[in-house]
Amino acid sequence: MNERPAGLPGTRQPAAYGSDVVADLLHALDVPYLPMNPGSSFRGLHDSVVNHGGNTAPQLLLCLHEEIAVALAHGWAKATGRLGVAAVHDLVGLMHASMAVYDAWCDRTPLLLLGGSGPADPAQRRPVDWIHSATTQAQLVRDYVVWDAEPATPAAFAADVVRARQRALSAPRGPAYVSLDAGAQERRLDAPVPLPDLDRHAPAPPFAPDPESLERAAAALAAARRPVVVAGRIALDPAATAPLAALVELLGAAYHDDRNWSALPTAHPQNCTGDRTVVEEADVVLAVDVVDLAALLRPRGHGRSSPSERPAPFVVDLSHGDLGLRSWSNASGTPLGRDVQLLGDPLLGLRLLRDALADRAMPGTARRRRGVVAHAAAVRRGQREAVAARWSDKPISPARLVGETWAAVRDLDPLLCLRNTRTWPEGLWQLPGAGAYLGHSGGGGVGYGPGALVGGALAARDRGQLGVGIIGDGDLLMASGALWTAAHYRVPALVVVNDNSSFYNDEPHQARVARERGRPEANSWIGMRIADPAVDIAALARSYGCWAAGPVEHPDELGPALRDGVRAAGEGAVAVVHAKVAPR
Repeated sequence: MNERPAGLPGTRQPAAYGSDVVADLLHALDVPYLPMNPGSSFRGLHDSVVNHGGNTAPQLLLCLHEEIAVALAHGWAKATGRLGVAAVHDLVGLMHASMAVYDAWCDRTPLLLLGGSGPADPAQRRPVDWIHSATTQAQLVRDYVVWDAEPATPAAFAADVVRARQRALSAPRGPAYVSLDAGAQERRLDAPVPLPDLDRHAPAPPFAPDPESLERAAAALAAARRPVVVAGRIALDPAATAPLAALVELLGAAYHDDRNWSALPTAHPQNCTGDRTVVEEADVVLAVDVVDLAALLRPRGHGRSSPSERPAPFVVDLSHGDLGLRSWSNASGTPLGRDVQLLGDPLLGLRLLRDALADRAMPGTARRRRGVVAHAAAVRRGQREAVAARWSDKPISPARLVGETWAAVRDLDPLLCLRNTRTWPEGLWQLPGAGAYLGHSGGGGVGYGPGALVGGALAARDRGQLGVGIIGDGDLLMASGALWTAAHYRVPALVVVNDNSSFYNDEPHQARVARERGRPEANSWIGMRIADPAVDIAALARSYGCWAAGPVEHPDELGPALRDGVRAAGEGAVAVVHAKVAPR
């Protein structure tokens, strides 16, 4: 959708108002999109983007909720590796957006959030400004942004936006919030405001691990009998696949993706993802950019306080470590012993570690590699057999939903923006390595999916790919308005709705509590089921302007519906396939 303003001069004019400075700066920073839900606190910036900047670089993307706007920027940033930008209205808009901001912080995603505040001068405030502004507006999100500012002059606008970008893109990455004083946005400039030299305000470069620690890590890995390499958030960077594969092959190690990431090709012969025993039986674990190491190393089947009888592995942690740890949130704060901490940029550290191991004698590596390859092949056979065993299930099994979706898109160049988490059948979807799947929300906030899917699909569209997502019914219904934004701006996507008619994640929790208390487990569905009436998600999608099929209930009808959806997406549509699926 080209929303081009009319009546503007043929060339961009010098900035005349405070908010024009911000529009010019976003243009200089090559920001292509500004997702937002409109609000009077940034009406000056809105006008500047449209009537000063021509609604080009950035282009406004209207979203039906602030949470969707931030999640869209979140998904786009993960797909591109660039700074995502969104605008949210003061106080009430920021309150709406706050969960999405927290998701981005947990996910270490670089975002610039622009808001409005004040005016600082009480004499300039309209009645609504008193209830929609605060003395320290950023306090709402200060505990889960990497930096915030509330500049009150146009020159401060420029300085603080540049600083926010610099900090958001420097390790550890995350969202930054800048609230632009409404009075200063709308005030005519007395003199030109020069933009900062962006080359002199670049994000911090990658930093390398300590050489002594690198040597200790290399020695431990070279002497390991059962080394395992696990990769996490580095899976967003396509550049990670080659050095990661080289290191895995050099060590003859088993490989396992961290939860909800995919960094090594599914078909790599040493990829054992889906078999946690390789992690549980390892004597040395190299964790590359794993945000929650404690969850990775917790033995399967053990509760929060259950001790493990196996000896603890030697742990090498290659990451930004605790640099992003905050006292307010417990995210990533589980105490965990690390034998070697390679504090540094994960990609740079991976290359240095590979180089440190290249000339070391590692007896038995070839034999170990053969064993790992045989084990990985057996794991993949078992995974395929498990999928085949449930292929004809009614209702449709989650594994068949994934298998049929993969079959429908495998000959394209898909970007997997979302997938089911608990019920994902490992080894079925052939991911080519890092950058092919965008991972989870980070903060576990339901409602992230729709906006993030659209943001990922927008990035995919611009580089000739198709954005694909498998999304739960509860997640979609929390922010279904994202479908309108995708349809309005002609962002093709294949959206596959895994409808188990429940907020099912919590049904096992209710069953467990009831069981432990000697109460009926059969009542775990109450307060969970999205039924009576059932939501016609396909009809809802059509109302937003999407192509839609469903609800599909028979397993043999799923493949044809998905193939029709792929054809519709190929013609530019947002294609929604609504499937009724078993909970597990």
